[in-house]
Amino acid sequence: MTQSPTPSIAPPSRPIAGMLVLAALLGGLVVAWVYRQARTEALDNALVTGQQRLGLYASTIRAALDRFSYLPATIALDRQVIEVLSGNPAQAAALSTKLETINTSARSASLYVMNARGVTVAASNWRTETSYVGNDYSFRPYFTQVMTTGVGRFFGIGVTTKLPGYFLASAVRGASGEVIGSVVVKIDLETLEEDWGGGDGAVMVTDEDGMVILTSRPQWKYAVDGPVTAQLRHKLDVTQRYGAVPLHPLERRALLQLGEAARLERVGESTFVAQAQALDEEGWAIHYLADWEAMESNVRSTAALAGLGWIAFILLLLYLRQRRLVLKAKLDARDTLEALVAQRTEALSAEIVERQRTERHLRETQDELIHAGKMAALGQMSAAIAHELNQPLAAIQTFVASSRIFLERGDAETTGTNLSMIDDLCRRMAEIIRHLRVFARKSPVASQAVDPAASVSRAVALLAVRLRQADIDLVWTPPQGLRVAGDPGRLDQVFVNLLANAIDAVADAPARRILLDAVPVGGEVVVAVADSGPGLPPEVVDRVFEPFFTTKEVGEGLGLGLSLSYGIIRDMGGSIRAENRAGGGAVFIITLPNVSGFT
Repeated sequence: MTQSPTPSIAPPSRPIAGMLVLAALLGGLVVAWVYRQARTEALDNALVTGQQRLGLYASTIRAALDRFSYLPATIALDRQVIEVLSGNPAQAAALSTKLETINTSARSASLYVMNARGVTVAASNWRTETSYVGNDYSFRPYFTQVMTTGVGRFFGIGVTTKLPGYFLASAVRGASGEVIGSVVVKIDLETLEEDWGGGDGAVMVTDEDGMVILTSRPQWKYAVDGPVTAQLRHKLDVTQRYGAVPLHPLERRALLQLGEAARLERVGESTFVAQAQALDEEGWAIHYLADWEAMESNVRSTAALAGLGWIAFILLLLYLRQRRLVLKAKLDARDTLEALVAQRTEALSAEIVERQRTERHLRETQDELIHAGKMAALGQMSAAIAHELNQPLAAIQTFVASSRIFLERGDAETTGTNLSMIDDLCRRMAEIIRHLRVFARKSPVASQAVDPAASVSRAVALLAVRLRQADIDLVWTPPQGLRVAGDPGRLDQVFVNLLANAIDAVADAPARRILLDAVPVGGEVVVAVADSGPGLPPEVVDRVFEPFFTTKEVGEGLGLGLSLSYGIIRDMGGSIRAENRAGGGAVFIITLPNVSGFT
């Protein structure tokens, strides 16, 4: 009896090899297409973000200047200022003391009064070694402007203090209307640079000569955005605008024009998407430069993920084919079966490694998407928040002006009352800004014991302006002692999404009312957000948590808020569902495990 030979696995046939080559070519095309689409989307997002940032930064600059715009003109009407400039120098010391007090209250850099020759006769810094008193600043452009037009504006480095600032000047007129001097306030704008330094891009402001006067990159300060010509050197030397600062070019090189309002450029060793906006009143320009290298890195990661997905697909096809061969080999011999099983195990191990890497990337993408949802919510609230901040700012200006009058009259009691009101307004503005900073902060996910009632209350505070503007009756009594396990920042976002949707739902309702409730039920905590709106159509109830599904008009929402909320609650071990209330309106019910130690 002869022994049959052991079957062996044949090498890949030519058709299979051809299919692998074709799959590799198609995979390359897929990766190239994904890379191109991701690059286009990243660039579009950068342009939109750049325009938004430019508008925001321009508003902060204008607000910083407008805050003090009234001060020189108001002080120019002061009787003591007119007396000193009219030939009563004995009052100069008392005037300096008054300017010192006003400067401290207004929080400006300095205040000073110059006579018609440009010599400082009184200053808020008269006690310091760098006092302006007695110094001649007639060579400064703002003095020439104020003597000819009545007002002056100028940015430069102080000749005496060597500190940069923005100068606002207003003429002081005598009894017959002639200009007898000027009042000047110096404003410190460098605090804006500290705020800009926390952003992910670069910001700079250039004056009419192209000099970088404000920037989030210290190495760019006082560089010239353009050629350093002899005419420019002479002009700056005459006015001593920037003191002894050496002039050097910024060396910006354009790489590619991106439409009319942006371009890809290189500054030093870095590449940016640059956009600019003019500040016409000052003759300045504000520039926002988004880090293109960071965007390009994200684009490459996306393309790599697409390539891994294609490889996983090909591996799946190969795996299915291999499995068929294994099943066939089981009929032939045990030895062949063991060899194929070993080969299959090796392939599965490689696939598991790839899958784990892909899942990790997907989790990171989900974190970015959740943070983007926060930014979208802040964007929708930005107009209302700006209005909420402008009201106390206007009130503060009124109280400061009236306090100055009451101080001159010696009415300390009324002045004290005004200062208390200003303090209350400042606290109110600080509370609004604190809520925004906490909500917008991007922190690592960490599970901890969270008070869901506190998260609801923070969401109510963030949306208080919209609730008040829409005249909505909010019913909410925060309970005590509730605890669930999760990340507080993400839980805040869930309630902001639900409460914002409820505000939209009751916008056209006859009775605009939102009810919030949080109670322990057994071993769980149940939080309900109910509204008096029209409710959810039956065909929508089962789809509200699907990504990109929305019942809002085009441009009013992407349909990601509820989908992100569903994922956050699920990751916390809970559930969320939508229902229609018996009395009308919709209700969203969140159930989370209770970790507070009671039932």
